[in-house]
Amino acid sequence: MNQEWIREIKENTVFQISGKTPVTYSFGEPEYAALIEQYHLAEIAGTGDLEKSLHMLSWVNSHIRHKGNYDNSDTQDALTLLGAAFDKNYGINCLAMSIVLCECLLALRVRARVMYMMPKNAQDGDNHVVVEAYVPDRNKWIMLDPTYGSYCLNSEGEILNLYEIRNCIAQDTEYYFSASMNYNGNPVDDMDEIKTYYAKNLFFFRCKSIQGYGQHRNYGNILEIAPSGFDVHKRMTDNLRFRIDVCGDLEIFHTWMQYEENLGNVYIDPLSIY
Repeated sequence: MNQEWIREIKENTVFQISGKTPVTYSFGEPEYAALIEQYHLAEIAGTGDLEKSLHMLSWVNSHIRHKGNYDNSDTQDALTLLGAAFDKNYGINCLAMSIVLCECLLALRVRARVMYMMPKNAQDGDNHVVVEAYVPDRNKWIMLDPTYGSYCLNSEGEILNLYEIRNCIAQDTEYYFSASMNYNGNPVDDMDEIKTYYAKNLFFFRCKSIQGYGQHRNYGNILEIAPSGFDVHKRMTDNLRFRIDVCGDLEIFHTWMQYEENLGNVYIDPLSIY
């Protein structure tokens, strides 16, 4: 495992706070009824928020292929993405898969949010996106990774969230991926490679303050969970300049840059959402 990424996490365990902004979860959109009816979500999900979360994780992973270089050209909402990718060879990326899982859980009245796992390096053109869901009877959030159909556990078998996984790395505490781990239906044998990928992308997190149908690709309402002294604004604008140099002068980068250059995002205490 890349020791630099582990060292960066160990040296950055205190988070900056600039304000308090709650995350709101919307359960009332009319599209949810269509989603439940068209894909029989109630029958698939079962009862109880943990059961629903794990069943929907498996369902999304089983019926949608991951494609890392998917271009995000489809409208980013669950009905559109499922229409394009459900049981087809048409693959979508980790963000789009997470949008589907999150909106399906919200449709089932499970509090869920799309979480952006971000690397420190501004010249890294990759990051990872997962979902976190709240389980009331355990009074905790859990991380669900639809790309790999997996979640993480500690040595006591407790399902972890991103903040807890990051703390495991910081404290040299072992954590494990669930036995359901796969990639497009194929077994994943190299757990060290996956843990290395996670460590790279656990330096800071981003989360929209509004979680609802069709919200996740809109600019704005971003909350930052970032170490003290780390300038997310500079990192993101430098990263976009890097992407333009590598990928070309695409309109999406300019739109994104305009948003990041006027960034007024709130840095929040991670404990405020966990």
